[in-house]
Amino acid sequence: MAMTMIERTNTSAAQKMGTGLDWLDQLIDGGLPRQSLVVVGGVPGAGKSTLAFHMMAEAVKNDTNAMLVTTTNQPISKLRRQYGNLSFLGPTGAMDKLEFFSLDTGIQDTTMNTLLNTIVGRLQESNVGVVVIDSFRVISDLAPNRAQVWRFLGSLSANVVDSNCVCLLLGEYSLPRDLDLPELAVADVVIYLEVERQTAQDLRTLRIYKTRGTAYTPGRQAYTISSDGISFTGSYQGQPGENTPAAI
Repeated sequence: MAMTMIERTNTSAAQKMGTGLDWLDQLIDGGLPRQSLVVVGGVPGAGKSTLAFHMMAEAVKNDTNAMLVTTTNQPISKLRRQYGNLSFLGPTGAMDKLEFFSLDTGIQDTTMNTLLNTIVGRLQESNVGVVVIDSFRVISDLAPNRAQVWRFLGSLSANVVDSNCVCLLLGEYSLPRDLDLPELAVADVVIYLEVERQTAQDLRTLRIYKTRGTAYTPGRQAYTISSDGISFTGSYQGQPGENTPAAI
């Protein structure tokens, strides 16, 4: 099914935040809703972080601050080296405008409230328009119990509304199996990246699982990853291994 350009009023456009990918904006009715929690899930290597960098780069392009909160214990210098060569980041200077913050997830030694206060404090201090937590799954898995994750998400969501920003929660999820996890239930938007290992080349597809209060285009959308980031190749028709993406 072909996608058509979505016409939006100035008011509705002001309530949306572009992803930096026109085709993805069309899939989700013009962009990500402000004041929303967005889960970007998928298998390792699917391109979750690359997609998040597209969104952060778009934010700074439009004079909005963007922050990456990393929970993976990787040095910030390594992240800059890994993603700095993307054409829409390092060469454009966007990478230098992003704020990186490493979050200590030693939950055995601290509390979920401490983690939340740290994130919210940085969010408010920096006047952030887009904040990415990579990986939120680390926080969710290491939390003492699911009730604390629910409370954490409720407070985080309230602060996202107050800050009028978009918060991306990245993680390695398997859908639909993990749809009952708190972060998937609370999320306003769920974007899922899949990878099928094939003989000739891997097939990467993106699917919108959920948008709250707005329309979206269903089905799998094929994409590739290169030094230019994520590129759309067409809507995917058929079962794995049967058909190639159909250009739209």
